Amino acid sequence: MGFFDFLKPKKKSTEATIDANAFLLAYLKSQLEELGHTVEFSTEYAAIHVNSEIEIATAIMPGDFHPLMLPVMMITIHPTYFPEGIVTYVTGLGDSVETKTAAVGDEYLHDIFETIMESLQDTDKTTPMLDVSVNGENVHMQLFASDNIFQGNWDESSQKESLLTILGEGLKTAPLDQKINFLKVYIGTQEKGKFAFECTLNNEQWDTGIDLLKKYAATWKKDEEFRGQKQFIMLKRSH
Repeated sequence: MGFFDFLKPKKKSTEATIDANAFLLAYLKSQLEELGHTVEFSTEYAAIHVNSEIEIATAIMPGDFHPLMLPVMMITIHPTYFPEGIVTYVTGLGDSVETKTAAVGDEYLHDIFETIMESLQDTDKTTPMLDVSVNGENVHMQLFASDNIFQGNWDESSQKESLLTILGEGLKTAPLDQKINFLKVYIGTQEKGKFAFECTLNNEQWDTGIDLLKKYAATWKKDEEFRGQKQFIMLKRSH
C-alpha cells in the first residue's frame, strides 16, 4: 500500500477514548526528567514548566484524521525571548495512543526542544555564524539547527541539501529583528506532482524562504512516491 493510500480516510476506531494530550504531557515530563530537567505540570491549562523557565503547551488538532495519525500543536514559551511562543506542529504515527504520543514527544524533544535549549545557552566562538543585515546594521547571528529529517522515498541517487544551506543567502536580509529568531522549514510532495511548503520565521510566513524552497524542490526527481524534508533552526544575535 502506498503512502497516499495510507492517508485516505478509514472507518473510525471503536476503542475507548483516551486523553491523548494528557498522555503526551506525562510522556514529555518523564523524558525531560530523565534528562535531568525539573518539570512541573501547569495548574492553569494543558502545559508543563521546565526548569522554571520554559513552558510547553500542547493541544491535539481537531479534525477527522486517519486513526493511526496524531497531529499535535506544540507551543514553546520563554518569557523573555519568545513570550508569544514558538508554534510547531508534530504528527505521530502508531497503532495506539502510547506509540503515537511517544513518536510526537521524541520528535519534539530531539528536533525542537534540544535546538531551543542550545540557543539559550552561552556558547563559544565555534558556533556556526551568519552575517546578516538587520535594519541597515551588520549583525552576527549564531546558528543552531536540528538535523535535516528526510521522509519517504530517498535513495542513494537523490540530491540532498541542508535546508539551512538552501535558505542561507535569503537569511542575510531576512527580518531577524529579535534577539533569538526561529525558523521552521518543510517540503513535502503531494499527489499529482504537487508540493506542500512551510517556511515560517518567528511564526510568520517568510515568502523569500518559500521561493528558495520552490527552486530546491524543482531539483527533486519527479515520481509519485512521497518524499519530505524538514528542519528547525534558531538564529541568535551574537554579543
